[in-house]
Amino acid sequence: MKKILALLLCAALLCVCFVGCGETAQPSGEGAGLVAYVLAEKGDTYSLGLANNFKTAFEGLGGTVVMETFPTNTTNFSDYLQKALDNKAAVIFAPNSTTVAANLLKNANDLGVECPILAGDTWESSVILDAVKGTDLEVYCSTFFDENDASSTAAADFVSGFKAWLNENADKYEMNGGNDIVAAVSALGFDAYNVALAAIRAAAEEKGEDLTSVDVATALWSLSYENAVTGKIEFDQNGDAIKDSAYIKRAGDGAFEFVTVQTVANDAAQGTATAYDASGIALDKANHKIVIGVYEPTSGANGAGGKQEVLGIEYANSLDNVVTIGGVDYTVVTYLSDNGSLEENAVTAASNIVNQGALISLGSYGSGVSIAAASTFEAAGMPAIGISCTNASVTEGNNYYFRTCFLDPFQGSVMAKFAWDLVSK
Repeated sequence: MKKILALLLCAALLCVCFVGCGETAQPSGEGAGLVAYVLAEKGDTYSLGLANNFKTAFEGLGGTVVMETFPTNTTNFSDYLQKALDNKAAVIFAPNSTTVAANLLKNANDLGVECPILAGDTWESSVILDAVKGTDLEVYCSTFFDENDASSTAAADFVSGFKAWLNENADKYEMNGGNDIVAAVSALGFDAYNVALAAIRAAAEEKGEDLTSVDVATALWSLSYENAVTGKIEFDQNGDAIKDSAYIKRAGDGAFEFVTVQTVANDAAQGTATAYDASGIALDKANHKIVIGVYEPTSGANGAGGKQEVLGIEYANSLDNVVTIGGVDYTVVTYLSDNGSLEENAVTAASNIVNQGALISLGSYGSGVSIAAASTFEAAGMPAIGISCTNASVTEGNNYYFRTCFLDPFQGSVMAKFAWDLVSK
């Protein structure tokens, strides 16, 4: 009997033909038996959240997911990628920071990984373009905006204006990664600033010089910002922008190449104002100044992306920086507080913004640092608008936190479907 079982096992093994990453057995049906290898960073809210969303969606399509996590500060991913090869992965999904990506992609190239490598919105960065340059790696990411999308006048005007602004200022150009590529997070940062300004103006119409940061928060609930670069912005009852589309791009030779738009219906309705009980931060009538906080990482693992969000905000401020209240012009200034990409820095960085008397805060790039700052902003009665922090927990139960981007459950589903269609052909 043992000999018979051994022969049967050998026969089964011989039926599996494996040449390289992506060539996995197909039991039955299109795409059946596909394996996705998912790699996330331990303790990273964004990475783990999006990885799990992808896993759920990919398994729902009928695939198999092998998921692993790695410790923070890991720099060599060869052993992890070898496991992807050993498991005959048809696709690798690695939603991590650009710092991680730079090392991971180098290791993937060294190992000769041939299957597609996918990630979320953080990978739309010059860091990724530099990492794939001169390689045969097939790398895709999801994102919020495409600079070549000429479907709206607002988007086209933003792209041309932003590029000119970058090229006129060497420091800004370098901050953008040494090029004038328009990152989606810059477009979202531009929109977030303009939404914040619209809410301040709406609060001023209602309260005049007696307005506070709480009045600005209240105004955000009923705001409908039609002329946004990334599409009309209204917030649902969680404070999330009502979004239904994501752009898929491939990292090419010096630029991201548009692949497709993935759309999922979103029937959420605009939310109603929360009954806030905080006193909030008062308008600075003495100095005729309005401060908008910029809570972003300009250092650490997410520094590259944080800088691109800051650039979108700064460009918006350069175009519109005066609000008239009660016949008096108030100058709008931004105050940048670097959270260093670390959750342990969140309270200090957010408190610095509160201490500046800001009426609203923008950011952060990175969901974990956004979640960690939420209680500080709430205690001050100050609204915050997340720009690309996609984890659902950023706004859940946080009545002062809003955001202009789509969420990870949507993004994970979109990337799982794209991966499935890509490798099941």
